[in-house]
Amino acid sequence: MDKSFKVEIYTPYGKYLEVESTYLTTCTPLGVMGVMPNHAPLISTLEISKLSIKTEHNTFNYAIGGGVINIKKDHSVTLLLNSIEREDEIDKERALAAKERAERRLEKKNEIDVTRAEASLKRALNRLDILK
Repeated sequence: MDKSFKVEIYTPYGKYLEVESTYLTTCTPLGVMGVMPNHAPLISTLEISKLSIKTEHNTFNYAIGGGVINIKKDHSVTLLLNSIEREDEIDKERALAAKERAERRLEKKNEIDVTRAEASLKRALNRLDILK
C-alpha cells in the first residue's frame, strides 16, 4: 500500500505547488473531506475554506478561495483553485481590512452586489481563521 500521493495545485496564474502528501483535508459543499493514499477517484467542487496538506515531516495550512479537486485513478490529486495563500503568506492587517470592508458593504444591501460581498467576507474570515 502506498504511503503518499502526488498533489498538484494550480491557480489562474499557473502551477502553485507539487508535493508528495500523506494526508490532505479540505471542504466540499457536503462538508470536510479527507484524502489518504489510494483514495477512490472523485471530482468535487471546493468551498472557500482551509486546505491542510500533511507531508512525511510537516503539515502546511492554506486559505483557499474555492475550486475543484480531482482525485484520479492513479490516486494523484489535482486541485484547481481560484486562490491560495499559505499560512505564512497571509497578511493579517489586509485580511482584517477586507473583512471590515465586506461587513460595511453588507450593511448597505440595496446598494451593492450581496453575493460578491458575502464571498469577500467569507474569504477574509477564512484567512483570519487560518492564522489562529
